[in-house]
Amino acid sequence: MTTSCTNARTKQESDDKSLLELVKSRRSVRRYADKKIDRAALKRILHVAQYAPSSYGKHTTEFVVVDDKEMLKKLAACKRMGAPSVAQSAATIVVITDTTTAEGELWVEDASVSATYVLLAAEAEGLGACWNQIHLRSGQQRSASDEIKALLDIPNRFEVLCYISLGHKITDTPAHDDSELNFDKQHFGRYGQP
Repeated sequence: MTTSCTNARTKQESDDKSLLELVKSRRSVRRYADKKIDRAALKRILHVAQYAPSSYGKHTTEFVVVDDKEMLKKLAACKRMGAPSVAQSAATIVVITDTTTAEGELWVEDASVSATYVLLAAEAEGLGACWNQIHLRSGQQRSASDEIKALLDIPNRFEVLCYISLGHKITDTPAHDDSELNFDKQHFGRYGQP
């Protein structure tokens, strides 16, 4: 039995290291190779995202995948300042929440966690990704969220938190390392305690 526990611990340590390496290697990528993303890879990313925790287990976050080049250009233009990474992406995932079933304003947190899972799942697939904020951002004529909803036929009961551009990386960006961290920002027991 001791061997079994030891093996389980070793596997857990290995899994933790893999997660840490994934987190360190995930960077915002805004330029992509001109290559489509396999539909199966997109489905795997969404599969992971649907495991994200949510307030009261309501899971009100939904996803709209856009991979048509002309539609991607229109989608990018929904944000007043534009979103070049969306315009030239292979696909973009629009993260939305049904605010009529969400627990008050907690939809923002729920959708944010789901979006983070999208970013990590994209990295696990070897894809580049970039979060583009939409919530509380201006569009060309009205809010960016309203413009996106009109473009993609999303019902008004939904709000758009963000869209995440995806594509094959042109170059590899070095992973983050611990030298970039400020460990003074970690507090135990009370603020200011290491």
